[in-house]
Amino acid sequence: MYNMKGLAHIGLSTRDTEASKNFYINNLGFSLVSETRLDRPDGSWLNLSFLNLNGLVVELIEASDKAKSGVDGVGSINHIAIEVENLPEIMNNLKSRGIVFENENPRQIRELFNGVQVAFLKGPNGERIELFEYL
Repeated sequence: MYNMKGLAHIGLSTRDTEASKNFYINNLGFSLVSETRLDRPDGSWLNLSFLNLNGLVVELIEASDKAKSGVDGVGSINHIAIEVENLPEIMNNLKSRGIVFENENPRQIRELFNGVQVAFLKGPNGERIELFEYL
C-alpha cells in the first residue's frame, strides 16, 4: 500500500537544550547531528537538536513558552516519529479512514536535514505520532 520505513526519531521536550545536549553527548555517547531554531510568525520559537547514538536518534525540543517544555506530568516524550515515503498519499489514505491530523497538509521544514515534511496525528491513547519524510 505505502511504505512505512520505521522509527525516525524520538522527540523529547526540554526546558534547557544545552543541559540536555551535554547530558546525552557527554554521559551517554550521543553525537550532535543537526540543530536549528524555528521562528514562528507570532514571535515564539522552537530550538530543535537531533542527537544520534548508533542509529537511535533523539530530537531535543525546547519551546520559547516554557510551559510547553519539559516534563508535563506524564513524562517528557513529545512524540514518536515514523519515517515514511510519499507523505501526502499516506495522509489521504489515513484521512479516508477517519484519522484526523493536526494540520490539513504536510508541513515542510526546509531548515532540517536539507528539507523534510511532517504531519502529526494522535494515536488511540492520545499519543502524538509524527509522520516524517526526507525531501
